[in-house]
Amino acid sequence: MLTSKSVFTGNPVHHGTRSIFCAIRLTMSFSSKPQVAENQSFFTPLPPKDLALQFKHQIAGRKYLPGSGGKGLPKFLSSAREGFPFALRAESIDHLTPDKWGQLCREQLDKVLPKHSAVLFRNLPLFEAGDFAKFSDNLGYKPTNYEGGTGNRYLAEGETEVYLSTSDPPDFNIELHNEMACSPVHPKKVIFFCLTEPNEEWGGVTPLVRNNEIYDQLDPEVVKILEERQIRYTRYLPDEKHHPYASWQQSFMTKDPKKVEEYLKREKFHYEWEEGTGNLYYWYVLSPLATHPVTGRKIWFTQPNVHHNTIPPPSTMQKKKKGQHIQTEVGSDKYHRDSTKLLPHQLNDKSYVTMNEQYSVAEIDIDILLSQCLCSSRRVNG
Repeated sequence: MLTSKSVFTGNPVHHGTRSIFCAIRLTMSFSSKPQVAENQSFFTPLPPKDLALQFKHQIAGRKYLPGSGGKGLPKFLSSAREGFPFALRAESIDHLTPDKWGQLCREQLDKVLPKHSAVLFRNLPLFEAGDFAKFSDNLGYKPTNYEGGTGNRYLAEGETEVYLSTSDPPDFNIELHNEMACSPVHPKKVIFFCLTEPNEEWGGVTPLVRNNEIYDQLDPEVVKILEERQIRYTRYLPDEKHHPYASWQQSFMTKDPKKVEEYLKREKFHYEWEEGTGNLYYWYVLSPLATHPVTGRKIWFTQPNVHHNTIPPPSTMQKKKKGQHIQTEVGSDKYHRDSTKLLPHQLNDKSYVTMNEQYSVAEIDIDILLSQCLCSSRRVNG
């Protein structure tokens, strides 16, 4: 999937003779509201049956999917339900450009996104990353960047603001999460663009779940403990000369340590440079909950279950011995504010609820999915 300005992508992940091209764009706020003069009908609502998955996606026992070995998980992903996501099919109109479609889609988003949290546009005439960049520019949202992000993302070839959603190996699965919820700096909206249709062989499906539904089903005692004691996120990022994966240069998109320090000081993070190695260690404390900007309700907005060190990153998954993951110095971990460790049972409750509540749609060529950042998503690969 794709997105634009301050969006994430990278070079396509090749699987045999084909490639999956998906990217995302992050937005912080409105920069303008596009004006469209036409009164013509440009969209047709799509029922859930038109979004049905074309093949089953296994969840329980899925390799490289954290928490998939727990009890009570569904065996397969559920399909879309009524109104989630809200889906529109663009009519085939030859004279409309990607720029114009961006303006038209923004009109629809202003009407339906606050209620439905996620909106899918199908059949838009976008055929490459450049088309997607023009489209997303004309949505009129103000873009942000991925500075300090934890994902393995790179710019799409020939683009300056469109990124691949992930450049991790294809057999790894990305757990459901709110974009950058492990940081006080996060976008308000995320835009995905699907150029190559996912299939059973190489995956690429994007499940969704409503955060308020996760919050309502979590164990109240677990929520109380986490809310009272809060969560301390810690990250240890090597210099790229020691370890190219998840280096501080990759995360902060610069080779200048002074620029990294400017960011860390601005966000009031605690940090240390490891003497003799140039590796970076930093930490900060966040609440596990956020307040929805429209409803005022408390929602689950955090990532302790994703970044806890009982969930090995791809770098450790690539080094296995007799089924055991070998520890490396690359990674992150989660504690309470008082430095006591988060326990697995405090994380598993959320993982099980999330996987039972998630829904997915059958993405086809040229899909656009825009969701509020208060709606969790993830990537299921082959």
